[in-house]
Amino acid sequence: MSFFTRLLMLAIAAGALLAGIQIPNFVDQYGKRLDAHYIEVQTNLKPFQDIANQFHGGSIEALISKHRQSDDLTFHAEGTAIEKMVRRLQHFEREKREMQAPLPQQVAFLVARADPDLVEETRANYSFGLMLDRTAVLAGIACMLAVVVVLELFAWLVRSLTRPDPLPFP
Repeated sequence: MSFFTRLLMLAIAAGALLAGIQIPNFVDQYGKRLDAHYIEVQTNLKPFQDIANQFHGGSIEALISKHRQSDDLTFHAEGTAIEKMVRRLQHFEREKREMQAPLPQQVAFLVARADPDLVEETRANYSFGLMLDRTAVLAGIACMLAVVVVLELFAWLVRSLTRPDPLPFP
């Protein structure tokens, strides 16, 4: 392997390490953003829950139904707004349960099923940081190793296809 190839590989590995260290930080920032939205929806829904407690035995669904059955279009529209807040709160509760898992499951959740608007909001407002705890270091090393292994496999494949007599994997 030439000097420049080794240098490039080291630079890529260092970049992957630094990127991997950011994974727990991104997950943490997503979780904090999720908590903030959850608290906001809870706060906005509280007066309606108080009304439901007072007049409908605590059932927010009964309050929504009462609004929906009204002939007054304004009151009817309020029912739709309350229902949207309740659904949003339930959505954030599910997200918060998913975020109680270990880091690998949290990352898988963020990649596959997390609220896309919240992920984009986190990405847009992301602040880089070096949290050098054990989780961040392990995530960085795992990311670096994954990138290096993929690059080595790619290099081996290119070498084996360009040589007249392919050699077995090193």
